[in-house]
Amino acid sequence: MALLSSIRGWQPFTALRFYGSLAVTGLIFAGLDAGSYLLRRIRPEGVDRRRAGQRWLHALSRLAVRYLHAAGILDCDMSALAPLQKDGPQPLVLVANHPSRLDSLLLASALPGMTCVTKASIWDRDVLGSTLRTAGYIRHDTLLRVLGPATERLREGGPLLLFPEGTRARAGAPPGPIQPGFAAIAQRTRLPVQVILIETDSPYLSQGWPFLKRPPLPMRYRIKPGPRLPAPTDETSGRALLAEVETLLTQAGMQPPTA
Repeated sequence: MALLSSIRGWQPFTALRFYGSLAVTGLIFAGLDAGSYLLRRIRPEGVDRRRAGQRWLHALSRLAVRYLHAAGILDCDMSALAPLQKDGPQPLVLVANHPSRLDSLLLASALPGMTCVTKASIWDRDVLGSTLRTAGYIRHDTLLRVLGPATERLREGGPLLLFPEGTRARAGAPPGPIQPGFAAIAQRTRLPVQVILIETDSPYLSQGWPFLKRPPLPMRYRIKPGPRLPAPTDETSGRALLAEVETLLTQAGMQPPTA
């Protein structure tokens, strides 16, 4: 065991593990995109295809996360999300802080049936974007354009994830100001808002971090549910919800993982 630990800590081997893992993860995502392509060819647009796309995205995301764990690249504890998993997909407005591009992958691996409001630059891509569209992910546009599709996805029975900051945080910095779209969606659908808190000590794929720049390994994450907050009913309760969520996400973004 000590010998294995020594080998894993050897710098050339660490670099090989990291860049090799990027290659393997790329192959997994190529398979993800190929499966999504087939779904679009054999199933017409609609709820059934979106649900199949969500199951496929969940399965391949889970495979990628398990591989990164086994390779010693990632140490991610999501056991606290078990209460959200035990009853299967359920309509909830999920809001989370956004320290890294890995956030959506990790949550997709943990929460089957989830869809997400996604940046237009990702949603419009020919490769990964087409997979997200197959799974019913929503292009982040104006609030008026998001409200209709978001309401539809929630009525289909699964959770909808939003990152209210709108973009990733910079490593070591608190989250930016949050956007009110999630509160408007919750008020329109009368669904509660479930806060998700992501803690990490890794700067990898935070704002400004290059994809090929190797971070300290393993990358440690802890993801846990925060409070579940009732949907706002008017402007006053909406402002109170925004303030509470901003406080919770700011605190999460400034903490390293806790046991």
